[in-house]
Amino acid sequence: MAEWVRVSPEVAQAHALHGMGGWLRVPSFFLALTVLAMPILLLREWRPPGAPDALLLNLDLLVSVALTLAAAVLWFRRWRHFRLAYFWVFLVADSLLQIAALGLAPGLRGAEEPAEAVAQAVLGLALLLPLAIAMQGGRRYRVTFEQRVRADDPALAPMVTPPAASHSTAPPPAPSY
Repeated sequence: MAEWVRVSPEVAQAHALHGMGGWLRVPSFFLALTVLAMPILLLREWRPPGAPDALLLNLDLLVSVALTLAAAVLWFRRWRHFRLAYFWVFLVADSLLQIAALGLAPGLRGAEEPAEAVAQAVLGLALLLPLAIAMQGGRRYRVTFEQRVRADDPALAPMVTPPAASHSTAPPPAPSY
């Protein structure tokens, strides 16, 4: 794994890979689309009081909406710790909650059979994992969000100070033609 070096915001902004271009447009598009679809999801999935498992279903729905909205805000604000939060919240915590839901409320997420619920959990993880992998190794993501570049990045060359001049009092050697 390449070593990443933190640079100043000015150096990061001047870097050729800085910005939401390239592959960062793909998750940005899907995240914006998901946020725009949230009202439809709420209207479609909301259970009225008294319906079976209404409290659990509505709580699960509200948590999902809140996490998605928080992710969108943090993504578009280019939060420096987004990669770490994405890993822990969406990959680890959500997977653990889905496993817990299998035991506590088997039909909570729409799956009637445990095998179907496991398949849904694996599919959800498979959809989230590529972004986590891309953020882990993506230079564009690291420059834009974390203001980090690889140690061997050419953008660091101007930041390297030249060797110190000799402290000799003699004049510099005459140029040879």
